[in-house]
Amino acid sequence: MGNWRDIKLPWYETKILNCSLCGRMIPRKVWIVRIDGEEREFCNPDCEKLYHEYWLPTHSKKQKKTGNAKDN
Repeated sequence: MGNWRDIKLPWYETKILNCSLCGRMIPRKVWIVRIDGEEREFCNPDCEKLYHEYWLPTHSKKQKKTGNAKDN
Protein backbone atom coordinates (compact mmCIF):
# COMPACT_ATOMS: atom_id res chain seq x y z
CA MET A 1 0.00 0.00 0.00
CA GLY A 2 1.41 3.36 -0.98
CA ASN A 3 1.07 6.84 0.43
CA TRP A 4 1.28 10.38 -0.85
CA ARG A 5 4.28 12.49 0.07
CA ASP A 6 4.75 16.20 -0.58
CA ILE A 7 7.86 17.19 -2.48
CA LYS A 8 9.42 20.09 -0.61
CA LEU A 9 12.15 21.66 -2.70
CA PRO A 10 13.19 25.30 -2.98
CA TRP A 11 11.88 27.14 -6.03
CA TYR A 12 15.35 27.28 -7.58
CA GLU A 13 16.05 23.52 -7.36
CA THR A 14 16.70 21.98 -10.77
CA LYS A 15 16.32 18.35 -9.70
CA ILE A 16 13.37 16.73 -11.47
CA LEU A 17 11.51 13.74 -10.06
CA ASN A 18 9.99 11.35 -12.60
CA CYS A 19 7.46 8.53 -12.32
CA SER A 20 9.08 5.07 -12.15
CA LEU A 21 6.67 3.73 -14.77
CA CYS A 22 5.58 6.40 -17.25
CA GLY A 23 8.40 8.91 -16.76
CA ARG A 24 6.02 11.83 -16.22
CA MET A 25 7.50 14.73 -14.24
CA ILE A 26 6.16 14.88 -10.66
CA PRO A 27 5.94 18.50 -9.47
CA ARG A 28 4.19 18.51 -6.05
CA LYS A 29 3.05 15.18 -4.64
CA VAL A 30 4.55 11.76 -5.25
CA TRP A 31 2.95 8.35 -4.66
CA ILE A 32 5.54 6.31 -2.74
CA VAL A 33 5.44 2.49 -2.62
CA ARG A 34 7.95 0.06 -1.14
CA ILE A 35 8.63 -2.78 -3.61
CA ASP A 36 11.25 -5.45 -2.91
CA GLY A 37 12.74 -3.38 -0.10
CA GLU A 38 13.19 -0.17 -2.08
CA GLU A 39 10.97 2.86 -2.50
CA ARG A 40 9.47 3.48 -5.93
CA GLU A 41 8.05 6.84 -6.92
CA PHE A 42 4.92 7.04 -9.07
CA CYS A 43 2.87 9.98 -10.32
CA ASN A 44 -0.37 8.34 -9.08
CA PRO A 45 -1.80 5.04 -7.78
CA ASP A 46 -2.88 4.07 -11.33
CA CYS A 47 0.75 3.92 -12.45
CA GLU A 48 1.57 1.74 -9.44
CA LYS A 49 -1.28 -0.60 -10.37
CA LEU A 50 -0.08 -0.79 -13.97
CA TYR A 51 3.46 -1.47 -12.71
CA HIS A 52 2.21 -4.49 -10.72
CA GLU A 53 -0.24 -5.77 -13.34
CA TYR A 54 1.78 -5.24 -16.53
CA TRP A 55 5.41 -4.26 -16.09
CA LEU A 56 6.48 -6.73 -13.39
CA PRO A 57 4.87 -9.83 -14.96
CA THR A 58 6.09 -8.90 -18.44
CA HIS A 59 9.63 -7.75 -17.76
CA SER A 60 10.66 -9.59 -14.61
CA LYS A 61 10.14 -12.95 -16.35
CA LYS A 62 12.33 -11.85 -19.27
CA GLN A 63 15.08 -10.85 -16.86
CA LYS A 64 14.92 -14.22 -15.11
CA LYS A 65 15.00 -16.10 -18.45
CA THR A 66 17.96 -14.01 -19.59
CA GLY A 67 19.78 -14.74 -16.35
CA ASN A 68 19.18 -18.49 -16.73
CA ALA A 69 20.34 -18.49 -20.34
CA LYS A 70 23.65 -16.91 -19.34
CA ASP A 71 24.17 -19.56 -16.67
CA ASN A 72 23.77 -22.42 -19.15
